[in-house]
Amino acid sequence: MRSRRSRTVVVAISAGAVLLSTLVGTAAANAADGGRHSLGGAPSWATPGHRQGSVPGGRRIPFRVVVGNSHQPSIDALIKDITDPHSRDYGRYLTPAQYDAKYAPSSADVQSVESFLSSQGIQVTSVAQGNKWVDASGTAAQIGKAFDTSLATYSHNGKQQYAPTGDLSVPASVAGVVAGVTGLAQGDNARTPGTVTPEPTPSGVAAAPAADKPPASQCSDYWGEYQQTLPQAFGQTRFNTYLCGETPDQLRKLYGTTSSIARGDTGRGVTVAILDAYANPTMLSDANQTATAVGDKPFAAGQYSEHIMGPFGLQDECAGEAGWNGEEALDVEAVHGMAPDAKVLYVGATDCDTGLDDAANWVVETHAASIVSNSYSWGSEPTDAEDQAEIQLEHAIWEQAAAEGIGFYFSTGDDGDTVIDGQSPQPEYMASDPYVTGVGGTSEIIGKNDQLVARTGWETLFDRVDYTGATPAYQDGPVPGDYFYGGAGGGTSQLFPQPWYQVSKVPNSLSQARGATKMRTVPDVAADADPYTGMYYGVTTDGAFTLSAIGGTSLSTPLFAGIQALAQQNRPFAIGFANPLLYEVAGQGLTDVTPHPGIHFASTAGSYLGTFDAGDTQKTTYGYDDETGLGVPNGAFIAAEAVGGRR
Repeated sequence: MRSRRSRTVVVAISAGAVLLSTLVGTAAANAADGGRHSLGGAPSWATPGHRQGSVPGGRRIPFRVVVGNSHQPSIDALIKDITDPHSRDYGRYLTPAQYDAKYAPSSADVQSVESFLSSQGIQVTSVAQGNKWVDASGTAAQIGKAFDTSLATYSHNGKQQYAPTGDLSVPASVAGVVAGVTGLAQGDNARTPGTVTPEPTPSGVAAAPAADKPPASQCSDYWGEYQQTLPQAFGQTRFNTYLCGETPDQLRKLYGTTSSIARGDTGRGVTVAILDAYANPTMLSDANQTATAVGDKPFAAGQYSEHIMGPFGLQDECAGEAGWNGEEALDVEAVHGMAPDAKVLYVGATDCDTGLDDAANWVVETHAASIVSNSYSWGSEPTDAEDQAEIQLEHAIWEQAAAEGIGFYFSTGDDGDTVIDGQSPQPEYMASDPYVTGVGGTSEIIGKNDQLVARTGWETLFDRVDYTGATPAYQDGPVPGDYFYGGAGGGTSQLFPQPWYQVSKVPNSLSQARGATKMRTVPDVAADADPYTGMYYGVTTDGAFTLSAIGGTSLSTPLFAGIQALAQQNRPFAIGFANPLLYEVAGQGLTDVTPHPGIHFASTAGSYLGTFDAGDTQKTTYGYDDETGLGVPNGAFIAAEAVGGRR
């Protein structure tokens, strides 16, 4: 459950920012004392006040050394050239071998890193494909000596976690090669799935659209079907209950893809990869049961496949395998629901930390798919300037994907602009990277005949009802909404400057929210994410298959990725990194999500009054905004992207 958000928000934004050129440049730019060169690396939470003790010198700790890339300017120029729909080189992507031969860190660079580590008694365990990083393991004492720091334990997130006591540094001999070190701040890069369900979970959810309707004071199959009585607010005491859920067929109608699918644009011949931690053993059977229950067709033989990376680890840090099962089911079923004939490749990482990087690198080094859906984010420190070494590592993966014609789609998170997490307004990484597509969220309210009643940005706020007194009353009065339950991530990056495709497309009020320098703004696009208008999905838990409703940007991301599969089917080459094309076709293929008068709904039990998109610190506007980006796909979207694929 989310913590309560205050209605009064004081925003303090520094005028300075760490620019991308600094992020991916060599460590030699940061000279420190004694001829050594600073890498950063101490997390913000490793403060003297939180320190608990020292890490025993003999404790062995695994970590990664990120190898620097001296080709950054030429990589950026290449990506801009081959992803710009107006360029004559548009779509002339590289193969993995071509990319590695021209742009990957050299074997000599890797050897210098290995030699440095070995000289410190540290064991090198592996080198990533494409030479992006070197995996190593050393004792706390060896690590401290090699990087001129020490390791201590700190109280963080209710646990004792180790971290460096100060920034790391390396000698000048490897300063131009070692771009950073990640993994020494324990648990800092663990990702969490981002699914959100209604509170409380609705009972009596129909197993299929044709099933009997739920009784009164239950969730509604369409807006206005059922109501609930609440204390008076906004001049009324009867409020519509929220929606039980929407089927893929209803979502296809909302986004105008029904006729395209009827014409045969079903995603045939396109492979969509889904990355998550671990793997649910009932994934395929769950997806097929769900498809049958909602009136769609199950996967055909050979249409669904898996690449599982093992052995699984970090169960405690990652909430265990069962904690990811719902996310995995949602991702697979949403893509299949939007693109019924696309191939779905599920890639199961060994864990929710370094394992996800391994899985993403495997996809780009094998070109396993051209569309990749990712619905997870950093759980403890979600902002886009926390672990710069990890960001450097991942940015190298996303830039290679863009050069190869692979589109990575990331959920923007479910905590809005992260003010709820005690941060200044900003987006979450990985969605804020300029070489991925960040997918925000909407609330899609449908009527009796599947028509759209209202579409808003997704931000759910509650007014809870107190029944302990003589007369039921709202705990804080309908203002509207004092309790933040969830909302689409977005905001202005404090790290990445504005990419070329956002120039003149994003208002200065957002791009310059941090100062005179225009910065990357998130999201790029959006789709349904509100759990109160969410999608039916099915998953087996403790041996029982259950169909229910779910939301979060974990839903909007695979929905959008599935629609992209439809658009890619008849193009002469893959959409690849989609943002330049999306900002090009926005006026034709994407529907702007505009401001809407307040819409309120009742919980089924009468315990709270909910508000769709109450507009706390984020607001939908005419044109681009930081909840829904450019908007949602419409009936012209597939044709617009197909035309954009002509050289």
